[in-house]
Amino acid sequence: MSLVACLAGERHTDHPVCASPLIRAFAIPVNDHMPREVRQRLKPFAPRILGTNDGQDGERAEILRHALAEETFLQLAANWQASSGALGVGLSRRLWMQLRRRELHHRVERLLGKVRAGGGSGDRIALASAAAQLLALCARDAPDAGQTERCWSTAIGLLDQFCDVGASRRQVPGPMADRLTSLGARQVLPAAPSWIRNP
Repeated sequence: MSLVACLAGERHTDHPVCASPLIRAFAIPVNDHMPREVRQRLKPFAPRILGTNDGQDGERAEILRHALAEETFLQLAANWQASSGALGVGLSRRLWMQLRRRELHHRVERLLGKVRAGGGSGDRIALASAAAQLLALCARDAPDAGQTERCWSTAIGLLDQFCDVGASRRQVPGPMADRLTSLGARQVLPAAPSWIRNP
């Protein structure tokens, strides 16, 4: 989010005005919990997040709601639960992990119910944050590297879908192209969408 603010010409912040509040609420926990090498996969999203504060978070929340209802997301949580009883994990740590996962799972379920019932933007933002935290917890304590990768890929896939909402109509803040050049980001972000390459 700090890179998004920089690209938009905003002051240094992790809450840039140009970014969708729902995307921000989802991306921050994902970014904070990802290992450094995996976090590099988030860089191409910085320019894509510009201009997403476009009033379309209802559509993004619907994407998240649909993902939470799919078996894939639920399977990640179920696999995590099964792994929390694995050998080599201390009893107190296992209990803490189970309680934390259960708490997050119940929070996601409550917020999902509110969003289904037409809840407001605060409920949608809270759901995005809780879902990201649950994915991060599942990734951190996954039983193997493959399961960890599935969790992070799910998070990145959701972020990709969120950024696609309204992309064809998005207005990019003015300083972005100059800042990409000055930061050398064209080399770091080779897959920038055409609306960024040709503002």
